[in-house]
Amino acid sequence: MVVISSTMSIEIAEKDFAVAASQERVWRLMGKVIFSSLPGLENVEILDENNFRAILRMKVLGVRWSMKLKGEMVDVLPPESFSVKLFIESPGGLFAMEQKVALAMTAVDKSKTKVACKVTADSMGILIRALLLGQARRFARSTLEAIEKRLKELA
Repeated sequence: MVVISSTMSIEIAEKDFAVAASQERVWRLMGKVIFSSLPGLENVEILDENNFRAILRMKVLGVRWSMKLKGEMVDVLPPESFSVKLFIESPGGLFAMEQKVALAMTAVDKSKTKVACKVTADSMGILIRALLLGQARRFARSTLEAIEKRLKELA
């Protein structure tokens, strides 16, 4: 198994946007929005208030994989911010990676909220970085765009 070590973070994607809703409403919508915005997410199982697992179907190097996905909510500060640590493992444990998605919601006024999103991965070995970093960036960017679109629809 090739593992992405946890010694250094690499920024994968970042996005800031405003939503025409209060900070509290954005906070309440965020969980639903994230789960509905992840392409290829299946069989979501909520383990407790801070942990879940699922299957994430995605293409890696042109091949469709069913990845094991585990998520843990960390750094939860309602209604201002939270992070989700994502642990992704390929079938047979061929490779694994860890990402962190940090979301901050800042009230602009009573009816508008700024959302700042940042996705990082822990240090990647040279081979995994060469093979998967570009794909991880595209996936993260499309997911953040989907989160923005869905939040704005529901707001």
